[in-house]
Amino acid sequence: MFATLLEPAAFAGTFEERLALAQRLGGPFFTNDPEELRKTRSAGLQAAYLVVDDEGRDLVAAVRDAVAMQPEIVAIRTDRLRVAQLHNAKEFEELAVALAAADGLHRMIIAVDSPIAPLSAAEWGRLPAESLMIDPIGDPDAWHAAATLPGDRGLVLGLVPSPGTAIAAEPREVLLWGLRYAASLGGRGGARVGFTERPRPLSLQREETVVDAAASQRSVALLAELLRLTGANEATLRDELDPLSFSPASQRREKRRDG
Repeated sequence: MFATLLEPAAFAGTFEERLALAQRLGGPFFTNDPEELRKTRSAGLQAAYLVVDDEGRDLVAAVRDAVAMQPEIVAIRTDRLRVAQLHNAKEFEELAVALAAADGLHRMIIAVDSPIAPLSAAEWGRLPAESLMIDPIGDPDAWHAAATLPGDRGLVLGLVPSPGTAIAAEPREVLLWGLRYAASLGGRGGARVGFTERPRPLSLQREETVVDAAASQRSVALLAELLRLTGANEATLRDELDPLSFSPASQRREKRRDG
């Protein structure tokens, strides 16, 4: 599994500080700044260009412009998969065409700004994307869409509060359960699961960001802690986590193995 920051500017005031945080977590660096994209690639970190699907924007043209900058990932933040829009053939088709315009790159759909509809496997088949990001805490019904996402596609979860919000963090046990569940869906496996902060609303992102250093440190520390725990052995997890988070069935299996 990997961890990253979807909105690095909310965590640190300078690019160098933001890059250092991304390097600590090991995931891709998200940006919509061409100069930051260039510096990220020069630093040897995977670069993800973030395209925001604003109303009235030519999404296909925006994705083609992003491709020209040669990122490793093109991520489209869109609400076109919400229930009200899912059966709008024009909206759906434009998203599919925009994704196709980034053929050859890793394409991510970021569906966190409105409740995502429960897509069918056939509908996912019409969207050429390598991964999906959801907010399973703010939109728990998003699991219905994740359950039909093909297992060979990545699933990224928004789990940790962003520094720009007053949302309390969920217990580590709950977050780890979500990550394990994501890995189990469609036989995906942990290699295709990532996690990040719960994205702030776009209206807040458009305002000048004032970094809350203490909140930033807490969020990054929790992301790093989760990343450590995803790779921990059973003994470490039992030592550090709430015993109630281990199911009786799993405990019985453990006793049988020990016996």
